[in-house]
Amino acid sequence: MGHWLLQLDHTITFSLYHSGALNSTVQKLLYDLASWFVYLTPIALIVLFWQGGKNRINSVKVALAGLFAWFALAAPIGNFLYSHYGFRDRPFVSLGIKELLLQRPDKAFPSDHATFLMAVTLAFFAYGYRKLGWFFLIGGVIISCIARVAVGIHWFGDIVGGWAFGGIGFAVIWAINTQLTNGLNRLFRSKNG
Repeated sequence: MGHWLLQLDHTITFSLYHSGALNSTVQKLLYDLASWFVYLTPIALIVLFWQGGKNRINSVKVALAGLFAWFALAAPIGNFLYSHYGFRDRPFVSLGIKELLLQRPDKAFPSDHATFLMAVTLAFFAYGYRKLGWFFLIGGVIISCIARVAVGIHWFGDIVGGWAFGGIGFAVIWAINTQLTNGLNRLFRSKNG
């Protein structure tokens, strides 16, 4: 079963990986999507935060969802798997394919970008920011994450694993939503009072 999944993962990855065959304009676009889209998240969160009220509290909860999924789930589990079992090198390391970004040859699974972007996207939808949710779903979760496969940073399975960890991380934050809201209300009231 595991061998079949790895073979499927490699097949999907190589069908998406085309950067060696693409012109420099498309390579640059993939590079930008793969590396810079995630930085739109803090901009969106800062704008929400400064709008105050419910937006301020929700911006913190969205940030917590992404950071929890990344730092409490994906990063430690991925680092453990990589350091103890050697699972798994990035495609450009293990197969010597061309990689367009200056990326350290560290653990590949799960994708931290995919983890963070999925958790943030789900949180935007859950807290009622549908336009931001759709923007991050299409631009971040789908396009930016798939671009990371296309430029050789991740296997497709790393992205899917990141999406799963992002979903779990969001679910944890959602499960304590009432407590977070109450705590943040008290915090912001005490800062304003």
